[in-house]
Amino acid sequence: MATGPFGFRVESMDDDAEHLVFEALRRITRSLDVHSRALLREHRLTGPQLSVLKELARRGQVPIGALAKYTFLGAPTVTGVVDRLERQGWVERGHGRDDRRQVMITITEAGRRLLESDRPLFPIAFCDALRRLPETERREICDALQRVAAMMERSALEAAG
Repeated sequence: MATGPFGFRVESMDDDAEHLVFEALRRITRSLDVHSRALLREHRLTGPQLSVLKELARRGQVPIGALAKYTFLGAPTVTGVVDRLERQGWVERGHGRDDRRQVMITITEAGRRLLESDRPLFPIAFCDALRRLPETERREICDALQRVAAMMERSALEAAG
């Protein structure tokens, strides 16, 4: 048994790669859930809500379908997130300029003020540790995670039929 680059046990990669990847993804998911609950407890804001607000601040007026695509959330999930953000006064719905039938979501000034406190999508300790890594290592991590995400998305599309 060997030790991987981050100090975790790695048996034969040929024998156990699926298990190791699944285990790592479960740990990441759990950590994101814990962070999301802390955001909710401390700021009345969940991780998906923060992600939607940051995308709206970055992109301006956006329809729900595009917002779902940009945040990698399902359209029904984004609709619920937008409903809650709208009740808080952090976003508003309006009509599209070119097509008045299209519903557009926009961040409000109150939503922008909320983001000024620069709440991170990840825990601060993680962000600090990531920044301390050499650029090449950060790039490798990003590339590997993007490949894993693409593989999982393809699998999900196949499973959906």
